[in-house]
Amino acid sequence: MIEQMTLDGQPIVKQLRVFVVEDNDYYAAIDADEAIRLHAEINERDVDDVDAADCQEVVNDLLDKPWADEDGAPLGTLRQWLSDAKDPEWLSGTE
Repeated sequence: MIEQMTLDGQPIVKQLRVFVVEDNDYYAAIDADEAIRLHAEINERDVDDVDAADCQEVVNDLLDKPWADEDGAPLGTLRQWLSDAKDPEWLSGTE
């Protein structure tokens, strides 16, 4: 079987999207369930302890809002970090 490839010769992968969990942590994930699993794993919590209502997909202007560090130096945007993500992962947090 021939594998489908992207224009740069890489295998096609499921589309990652940005999700925010509990208003503080942003993840590149395929769906909300995966974002919740990542959040639980990173925070050493049980998946059942993370309320599904606390996970929302990030869309529109929030994807392009510039982030800065504590000194005001630019860090990038969620859309930039999403484009760099090759696998589901934590992107950033606000705490």
